[in-house]
Amino acid sequence: MNWKLLVCMAVLYQYGLVHIAIKRIGAVEGSRTRKLVWQYFFAALLAIATAVIAGRIAINMTTLVVAVIGAANAFACYCHWRAYDISMARTAVMSNLDDLLAMALGYLLLGELRVLTPLLAAGVILCLVSAIVFAKIKQKKDGAPVRLIGWVIGYSTIWGVAIFSMRYFSLQGLSMPTYVVAWYFGAWCGALLTRFVLIGPHEAGPPLTLVQRSKVFLLAGGIWTSLMMSYWIRELLPNTVAQPIQLVAEMCIPVFTAMVFFGEARTMSRKELLVIFGGIIGVILIAIGF
Repeated sequence: MNWKLLVCMAVLYQYGLVHIAIKRIGAVEGSRTRKLVWQYFFAALLAIATAVIAGRIAINMTTLVVAVIGAANAFACYCHWRAYDISMARTAVMSNLDDLLAMALGYLLLGELRVLTPLLAAGVILCLVSAIVFAKIKQKKDGAPVRLIGWVIGYSTIWGVAIFSMRYFSLQGLSMPTYVVAWYFGAWCGALLTRFVLIGPHEAGPPLTLVQRSKVFLLAGGIWTSLMMSYWIRELLPNTVAQPIQLVAEMCIPVFTAMVFFGEARTMSRKELLVIFGGIIGVILIAIGF
C-alpha cells in the first residue's frame, strides 16, 4: 500500500473514530479503572488470536521490553482518559509533547536527521510551528486547568517513548503480531497494577454490565487495530516523517470532533484556521519531499 494512503487512513481512523470511542466509552465517569482492565484484556485476546493465526509470535528479551513499555502505556491511557474527561478539545491542542519526544529520540538514537531534505525539513518545521502556535492560541483563549496539564504531561511522556519504540523495534525486525501481543499483554498487566495499586478502589465503581463490557470490547478493537496501523507506518517511515503528520492530525481532528459531537467549542477564529491551514501545507510538503 502507498504510504500516503495508509497514513491518511490511519490518522482519520485513529484521531477521528477511535478518539470518539475513547471519549464516549472510556473517558466518561464510572468504573474507569475497571474499563481499563477489560479494555486491555480484550485487546490482548485479539492480539494473541491474530498472532496465533498468523503463526508469527516469539518470546524473548525484546518482547519483554515491549511488554514493560505496554505496561507503562496502560497508566498513560488512564491519564489520557482523565484528560479527555475534562476536555477533549483542550487535550488535543496540548498533545504535542509525545510527538516531539519521539522525533527527538529518532534524531538522537536512530540518526534520522540524515533523511531530511530541504523540502522535507520545511514541511517538518511548518508542522511543528503550526502545532505550537495553535496550542498557545487555544490555551490563551480557553485556559487549561492545572490538573489537565498534569494528566497530559503524564501520558505524553510515556507515549513519546512508546512511539519511538515502534520505529526502533521495527528496524530490529520485530514482527507486527509479536510486537502487538507483547504490548497488550504488558498493558493488561499494567492496567491491573493501575486498578489495584496506583489508583485504588475509589475509581473502580460498580462492576460493568454486559452492555458496558460490549462497548469496551468495541473500544478494545479500535485501539488494537490502531496500534497495528501505527506499527505498520513505523515499518515504512522514519519518525521524522510520520510524527509531524500525526502532530497536525492530532491537533486538528479531535478539535473538530469535539466541536461537532461534544459541543466543547462552537467557533474557531480566523487565526486558528490560518494556523491549521499552515499545518496542512506542512503535511503536503512532507508528502512531496519524502
